[in-house]
Amino acid sequence: MSRVYASLPLGGAYGRELLRGADLALERSASAAVELVVLDSGGEDRDVQAAANARRADGDERALAYLGDFHSSQVLASAPILGQAGLLAVAPAATYVGLGGPTLVRLTPNDRVGAAAIAAWLADQAVAELLVVHDHDEGYGVPVGRMCAEAARERGLAVEARPVWDHDETPDLGGAQAVLYVGVAGSGAAGMWHELHSLNPDLWLLGSEGVAVDWFAGELAPAVAERTRFFVAQRAPWGFYGYEAMSLILDAIAAAGADRAAVARVARSTNDSDSALGRYSIDADGHTTSTAYGRLAVIGGELAWDRG
Repeated sequence: MSRVYASLPLGGAYGRELLRGADLALERSASAAVELVVLDSGGEDRDVQAAANARRADGDERALAYLGDFHSSQVLASAPILGQAGLLAVAPAATYVGLGGPTLVRLTPNDRVGAAAIAAWLADQAVAELLVVHDHDEGYGVPVGRMCAEAARERGLAVEARPVWDHDETPDLGGAQAVLYVGVAGSGAAGMWHELHSLNPDLWLLGSEGVAVDWFAGELAPAVAERTRFFVAQRAPWGFYGYEAMSLILDAIAAAGADRAAVARVARSTNDSDSALGRYSIDADGHTTSTAYGRLAVIGGELAWDRG
């Protein structure tokens, strides 16, 4: 029996939702000759664990595909191993622009697509001046903040960009009509949001997906929440992504048989697939061609899809 490995952070809701979606796809498949092997990739050493999971899949001669990993840093660790093994890897959530490999398929748009989506929304809102504030993370906040600034300038916005303020520093907004924070929500994020709102109640307060977390939404006052939007690559519950990842894998196995190289080749040649995530193809670099991006509002202290 052929095997598909799933490497997911099972200690968190995201990983469990992805796994439920993958299980559902397997249950609904006409193929009964595929066994799912589930490995936990969570924990403090999650990147090390992802690499170990990839090596385990590589060492299994029955393995034909690998569903994972979740975080971009984990895919950076596992994709080279899986690529060398010729083993298809379908990453359902990773967005880092620099990810790649000869057998990697990515189901979510990358951070550059996200930057363009934010810029398009700002233009639709007739925002003329934007302040981009990023954290100090050289792997995420700094480069993605730069992408967002560049994308907004291409849309004709006047853009200033800077690192996040120190705790004792008063924010200087200049003439900005919107502030975009690119980074991860730390303990002072809610305070910063409220301070910015107090300086200008009409200011749009925007955040990248690193800020789109439940606890942060719950700390925002109603007036602040009304002017807040978060932008995320995810456009549906994570179960949909697990379902599509497994469906893509199973379709490739059905077409290619028990041949690792052929399975990867079929999956990466996906063209105009009508899926639970919408229609997409996979380009020559293994990236989805979908440019659809998610946007969240805060309603009643909770994150909700912004359909407006």
